[in-house]
Amino acid sequence: MKHTVQTVTSLSLSALLLLSSSLPSIAQLPVIRNPAPSPNRNPPNLPRVPPPPPPGSALPNGNFGSLTQEAAYTLGSGDRIALDIFGVPEFSKEYQVLVDGTLNLPIIRSVSIQGLTLQQAAALITKRYEPFINVPVVTVTLMIARPLNIGIAGEVTRPGSYKINPAREGGGVKFPTLMEMLQLAKGVTSAGDMRTVQIRRPRKGGPEQIITVNLQDFLDTGNLRQDVTIRDGDTIFVPTASALNTQEVRQRASANFSADITKPIGVVIVGEVNRPGPYTVSASDLRSTNQQTDLSFVNIDQQQGAVVGLPTITRALKIAGGITTEADIRRVQIRRKVRGGNEQTIMVNLWDLLQKGDATQDVLLQEGDSVIIPTAPTVDLAEVSQVATSSFAPNAISINIVGEVIRPGALQVRPNTSLHQALLTAGSFNQLRAKKDKIELLRLNPNGTVSRRTIDVDFAQGLNPDNNPTLRNNDVILVARSGFTRVADNINSFLQPITGIAGVINSVSGVFTGFQTTINAFQNLFLGGDFERRNQLRQIREQRQDRQEQRQDRQLERELQSEERQRNAEDRRLQLEDRRLQLEDRQRQIDLENRQLQIQQQQLELQNQQQQMQPQQIQSNP
Repeated sequence: MKHTVQTVTSLSLSALLLLSSSLPSIAQLPVIRNPAPSPNRNPPNLPRVPPPPPPGSALPNGNFGSLTQEAAYTLGSGDRIALDIFGVPEFSKEYQVLVDGTLNLPIIRSVSIQGLTLQQAAALITKRYEPFINVPVVTVTLMIARPLNIGIAGEVTRPGSYKINPAREGGGVKFPTLMEMLQLAKGVTSAGDMRTVQIRRPRKGGPEQIITVNLQDFLDTGNLRQDVTIRDGDTIFVPTASALNTQEVRQRASANFSADITKPIGVVIVGEVNRPGPYTVSASDLRSTNQQTDLSFVNIDQQQGAVVGLPTITRALKIAGGITTEADIRRVQIRRKVRGGNEQTIMVNLWDLLQKGDATQDVLLQEGDSVIIPTAPTVDLAEVSQVATSSFAPNAISINIVGEVIRPGALQVRPNTSLHQALLTAGSFNQLRAKKDKIELLRLNPNGTVSRRTIDVDFAQGLNPDNNPTLRNNDVILVARSGFTRVADNINSFLQPITGIAGVINSVSGVFTGFQTTINAFQNLFLGGDFERRNQLRQIREQRQDRQEQRQDRQLERELQSEERQRNAEDRRLQLEDRRLQLEDRQRQIDLENRQLQIQQQQLELQNQQQQMQPQQIQSNP
């Protein structure tokens, strides 16, 4: 301190005035040491500032308690700082970091602070001002932070590059956190691994730093240390989970950084469902009654932590008309395209959902999923009855009962309805006309063919595939007429035209009765009574002629029926001939295929013989 006072008193008054006129702010400096060096180069005795430590070096890799120790902010192009030099108000003001990461400061000119923390930048500026200011006290404050460039990739709804402007709160700068960035990317999908979320942070002069965050720990315990502050240049990567934990997926479905479950998703449902095809499943409430399903599109209810109307596999099956009676609900597959183009197969056992109440089997679906319902190798009728009452079974199936029942026509019945139950629903047999011992069941097969089988009716039989099978959608039950009813109907159809003609004749004869009576009276009165005998003979001849015409008509009808039977027989013969030709063509194809297989077999044997002979030829001709 004495040295400083002696230096100041030794200066002449003219020198002080000269310095004050050239640099106005120097007059207010605490102490002037030496004349300012050339602004184009650093002072020769200025010690070299060591390179700053890597940003975030205090933040270790991992996801435990040390996550609360955040890395210091590093300056870069676009930042606006406040420089405060104690005792020098002319130099204490705000400065903009230029594109090349430098500051243009008085006297010392360009100073590069790219990649330095605020403390490191203050130390560097202090070193640069030491030749001009005695014991400079420099403070650097961040006023406006530059926009942050953040990359988000992996299992998020909207991956990409994001530019964020840090907000100012309480006089300082607030940087975004990991959860805020995931919200900006529209949330993590259900296929994301929340336990190994990675933050890849570049470091100056070294490899990037990888910070692993466990967001599932935050959901389980509310550990805010997992919500890491994001810096400029960070890349957030959410990997794909190797195995789907449906319980954790349901837990995080209501988290604010999860994907929006209210957004409709497109899925494809194939296999043993009543209406396979592509569907749009939305987060709406599905209300089902005994006979119909009402899809009302409402918002998600998240009150008290409960989320309803999730796009689960059972809801998707319900929208697709429900499963069929031959569905294998133990081996349901969900094929999902994950990030990177790979396909993930999720096996679902809906039988455990029904028997054990395992809610984890009701998997949440996401955009692009394919649901496959396989066909069961064997059908257990006891299980069919239980599955038919589930929420993912159809509310009703449509069948048709035609023939001699009380109420024939289309019926809507429950999926597990048996044949006997359907007959009773239609009012049972028509006791006077129905053939009650046998009925026919017509069923449309998946390949487009129709199977027809005759079933012996025995109401004492329980549910079984022979006498009382479970009905399927679009089944047709045919109840035939009894033999007596068929004969009576044929006689009635034959006599119906004759009955009509007789009725017409009776009506006409009634009109002419009065006129004929008048003629007869006129003849008896004026011409004598010989005309009555003549009329009787004429009537007898007309009756004989009518009977002859009736016999001719019956003979013609029998001939027509015979010709019709001959044509039917010829048609059947032609059908059988076509069938025989088809079988012969098929046999020729099979013989040709067998011949080709024999030729291939002979060629293979010839090749094997040639291969076996080659070593022998080599040994014989060394």
